[in-house]
Amino acid sequence: MLTQGFSVHYSPLDYLGTKTQGVITAIKNKDEKIVKKLLAMGVHKGMQITLEQKFPSFIIRVGRTRIAIDKNIASSISVRVTTRN
Repeated sequence: MLTQGFSVHYSPLDYLGTKTQGVITAIKNKDEKIVKKLLAMGVHKGMQITLEQKFPSFIIRVGRTRIAIDKNIASSISVRVTTRN
C-alpha cells in the first residue's frame, strides 16, 4: 500500500538540476563504445550519482570520482532521484 506523499522520480541525467542525487537505473546509448567507456570509469547501474554542474560540461560524482561528460552521454544515464536541491 502506498502512503500519501510517496513518489518515485526517474529521469535522464541531463534533465536534472544541479546538486541532485540519485541512483543509476540504466545506461543506454546507441554507441556501445560510450556505454563501455562509462563502465570502465566506474559508472554502473546501482551506483549513487550526484550532478554537480551542467555548464559548460556536465560534472558528475560517482563514489569518490568526479567525471566530466557531454550532454549526449548525460542523456544516456537514467537516474532514480533520491535528493533534490
